[in-house]
Amino acid sequence: MTLWALAAVLLVGCEEPPETARGRIARTPARTMYRQAKNALLENGIENLVWGATPFVSQGGVADQFRPTISLVSERLDIPMTVRAGQDYEDVESMLLSGEIDIAIMSPYAYVQAKAKEPDIRVFGSPISGGTETYGAYILTHEDSDIRSLADLRGLPFAFVSDRSTSGWLYPASRMLDEGLDPTKDIEGKFYGDHSRVIAAIASGEVAAGATYDGALAKGRGHIPGAQGLRVIARTRRIPRDAYVVRAGIPAEALLGLSTALSSVSNRDAQGREALAPLVDINGFVRIEDAVYRPVREIEGKVQALLGAGGGTLPVVILEQEEDEHESDHPAAQ
Repeated sequence: MTLWALAAVLLVGCEEPPETARGRIARTPARTMYRQAKNALLENGIENLVWGATPFVSQGGVADQFRPTISLVSERLDIPMTVRAGQDYEDVESMLLSGEIDIAIMSPYAYVQAKAKEPDIRVFGSPISGGTETYGAYILTHEDSDIRSLADLRGLPFAFVSDRSTSGWLYPASRMLDEGLDPTKDIEGKFYGDHSRVIAAIASGEVAAGATYDGALAKGRGHIPGAQGLRVIARTRRIPRDAYVVRAGIPAEALLGLSTALSSVSNRDAQGREALAPLVDINGFVRIEDAVYRPVREIEGKVQALLGAGGGTLPVVILEQEEDEHESDHPAAQ
């Protein structure tokens, strides 16, 4: 077995090789990994890679934000790469599973759902933000509200993001269940599509409360009217960050080069800081395996059991007004 093939086996979580092999892989220069990844792609007729990103919040262009980082990965592997924005979580999943894109930047729950449909997709990286590999989800209300606990939400309008959102649906729904509140029956749930719209709906009083993630709240407080006046009434368990995923058919031998190139982009050096600047809250990237998302699957099972056991129905989808739909072609990513 060649060195790069052995490294790929390690990355995708197969049987561990002897410690001596691990040592040889650890000492392999990055440029060698890049060359081997490029050769593996070319040998499989893949001359360029297309990335797809999910819009999480409506501020700026997601493709533009990720382009400098992806350009740096492209430069290191010497393989042309482009980035495009999906319309929503489902659109990015569809593009990945159909092979329309080669790499997807997906929310944890979107990845788990896609992996269940196509086991041959593989995760190879995840971002670090605030020095951590996890993030938090909040349930918020307005500071002037009488709501003090989740129990106070009964019968009230509530803003979620999407049924594929980890922090804007899955984890908050599970948190409600922990408190004896059924998110499909005990509140008037609505899906708003992205985190900015959820925050705006809470701030304006359109809903009594809503769910979002910590980074979206921090950004929202800087540009959404009234967002400074929001109060956290509950927090969820910590959530693993986004999954960087390759489609089925990408050679396993290319994964080590991709993950090495991505994890080399860091705010520890000037080139990395420049590439990451548009992403604001991302400090760098780490290699990960599928097992990182096991907690997401466990919580999904809990929430899906509720729906399958004759609980209520998923929240209704609130469509954007026509004038809002054209404000930005590519809403910004998380």
